[in-house]
Amino acid sequence: MAPGDIQAFTADDFTAPQAFENFCYNGGKPLGGVIAGKSVPGSMNAVIDVINPGTKEVLARVSEMGYDEVNLAVEAGYRAFQGGWKNTTLQERAALIMKLVELFERDKEIFLACEILNGGKVSELAHGDMGAVRRTAEYFIGVARETTFGDSSVQRVRRGLDGYTYAEPWGVVAGIIPWNYPVVLAAWFMMPALIAGNCILVKPSEETPLSALYFAKLADEAGFPPGVINVLPGRGELSGKFIAEHPGVRFIAFTGSPGVGQSILRAADKHGTRVKREMGGNGSAIVCADADPELVARLIGRNANQHFGQTCSTIHRVFAERPVFDDFVDASEAFFKGLKIGNQAERGTQLGPVINSRQPQRIIQGIELARANGAEPILGGGRASVPGYDGYYMKPTLLRSKTWSDCNPAEIFHTFVNVQPVDSLEQAIQCANNTRYGLGSSVWTKDLELGQRIAKRFRDGTGQVNCHNTVAPGIPYSGQGISGGPGAGTNCAETLRDYLQVKAIFVSDYPG
Repeated sequence: MAPGDIQAFTADDFTAPQAFENFCYNGGKPLGGVIAGKSVPGSMNAVIDVINPGTKEVLARVSEMGYDEVNLAVEAGYRAFQGGWKNTTLQERAALIMKLVELFERDKEIFLACEILNGGKVSELAHGDMGAVRRTAEYFIGVARETTFGDSSVQRVRRGLDGYTYAEPWGVVAGIIPWNYPVVLAAWFMMPALIAGNCILVKPSEETPLSALYFAKLADEAGFPPGVINVLPGRGELSGKFIAEHPGVRFIAFTGSPGVGQSILRAADKHGTRVKREMGGNGSAIVCADADPELVARLIGRNANQHFGQTCSTIHRVFAERPVFDDFVDASEAFFKGLKIGNQAERGTQLGPVINSRQPQRIIQGIELARANGAEPILGGGRASVPGYDGYYMKPTLLRSKTWSDCNPAEIFHTFVNVQPVDSLEQAIQCANNTRYGLGSSVWTKDLELGQRIAKRFRDGTGQVNCHNTVAPGIPYSGQGISGGPGAGTNCAETLRDYLQVKAIFVSDYPG
């Protein structure tokens, strides 16, 4: 592979289909939440403008769900659960899920519009996200077929005493989904929760609720009983808080920031609700002395710019051995300088808008903090203007700093990379692990055995050799440090078990 062959994720021209426009317009009324198969306007009389971050155009207006709606959704979920859903066979649940997948693929252009126009993604990345729905559904259906539901085999504990386990769904479970990968992360929650036999509450981000609401529309068409799939749009500090505090929600899967995840855990713990959390990262990359600095700089740059750095395990910190450090920095500068900043729906764009009006200030604060701590700007970042578009555009940031300097201690969530020289791989590993986060890191080397030894030493849920932002069904995606919470990660066989409660049953002979 020649270095010049490696390009950033790039946009094609995209125009929303009329069906997307009609869905968003909704007869001139705000889109409601979906509870028991019906649109619900919400009792708080609060409406959220859902925008295109590249133009600030309002795409749709969505009603925010309050405590009353959360309570109604929990009640609807239990009616559906007790009314027959918990007694459906695995084959029946799998058939409904695959019908939902088929409808998703039929209406893929509508979901692409959600991802591109509302989420701000370029089409190359958005198209890749679409494949996750079928892959996730088929994977968890396969896992479920190998999973014991109900009674396990009986174990003789001692004479006259037998024991076994009994596995059943929790009942009503919730997924709190972030804005950066709304389709992928909704699928990662919905598919294992549903195939396990639960009824679900989906709380999409207030920034990107459209795909979840359209999923609910398709669920009704697919034939899911009312109340099995409920969607509750709203802000995390309100709708999300009400979900976390509700005693009827038995399990919560959360993806988002550490602060919000910790608050959800505290609220849910009042009722003993199980919570699984994935809470961002501050990804690192180690560049070994044997690596081609130009080739690796472009590969790391492509990953650091994936969704404009708005990916949970984005590379923000690079530790390059001194023999290749200068050449790596020069090649990185060339790559980031070459990124085409533009509207995400316009051909050729590689660096589009950040998600909302708050993100630019957070990015600027991150740049200021890094410089105050001694980082030298190579590309200084800051706001960008795109002719013809009034959106939230930012330039890439590339910094260099001294070894061990703590110049980006927090997740920046943009194309923001700080490069430090290291004198040895041992020093590089120590620097990479010197963070509160622990989601994903990578090492870049021709020596695959060396790379694997280093990857195993990362204090991260995912260690990668010559790749980054890597996921695959069957291999857990999880975090350590403040990046993760209890449970076995997502997108793996253990995930399905999270959505089942397992009870121990002992049976003794009647005394006498």
